[in-house]
Amino acid sequence: MDYKKLTVFNYQIAYYAFRLFTLYWIWEQICCYKIYSQRLPEFYNPKVWIQLMMFPSFPSAFYFGGLCLLLCLFLIWSLFQQKYWINILIFVFIFLVNLPIAGYHGMGHHSHIVVLFYFFSMFLLPKELNESDYKFVQYLNLGILITYSLAGMYKFISMTKDIVSGSPDLSWYERNAARINTEYNYYIIDRMLPQWMIDFYEYENLWIVLTLLGILFQTTCFLGAFNRKFLTFAMVFIVSFHLYTKFFVFADWKSTIYGVVFMFLPYHWFYTFLTNKLRFSTL
Repeated sequence: MDYKKLTVFNYQIAYYAFRLFTLYWIWEQICCYKIYSQRLPEFYNPKVWIQLMMFPSFPSAFYFGGLCLLLCLFLIWSLFQQKYWINILIFVFIFLVNLPIAGYHGMGHHSHIVVLFYFFSMFLLPKELNESDYKFVQYLNLGILITYSLAGMYKFISMTKDIVSGSPDLSWYERNAARINTEYNYYIIDRMLPQWMIDFYEYENLWIVLTLLGILFQTTCFLGAFNRKFLTFAMVFIVSFHLYTKFFVFADWKSTIYGVVFMFLPYHWFYTFLTNKLRFSTL
């Protein structure tokens, strides 16, 4: 299977797999809603104009539940019938369900890949795609991966600025940057750093290399949109990065980890494996 064909093939599978994952994502949003709804209404503090316009106050259970139910129905419908208008409505409801949850503390981006996937794929119906349409899938992948690359570029620019200006602020290229970042996050929740983690950070020079390599890989993630092997590498890197932030920084982006896997998994590997297995079994 050449690159163009496998690019389209992988998206055609991801189209369905990501919708099944989104049903789980909706459950996650409902769990977050139940937690936030128990807090004082004064804690809800939208800052972005779209939040102020759509959800000036935290939505009622009836309103939020209705949005989730409609989203579920359209997702299930889209599994059996591919229509542009259904995809557009799915994006609208994804955006609305995510907005009050992500915006509870300003403008979070824990579910940014979910929103971006449905935005860039609104007009990519699997049944209408052929090998020559691989560039549209590339644009979808680029639209998602560029968010990681921009974050990496920002870190490099920030480090360059610190070096040039001689800033006294802690920067990522410094010896204890990763450890201090972890210690600070443990400190703000009033927990002690476990001994195994302290030992883990003892290799200071290694952590400088790992940190800088991590930022470099993050910056180059966008290249995965144009190369299947690099896309698989980017998927593994992003998952590893979020697993690190989950356990060392307490940034639990569980939905992002699952979403990246369902979106970028090399499904053609399974197709090749099953095809070869069936071929040998008939010999």
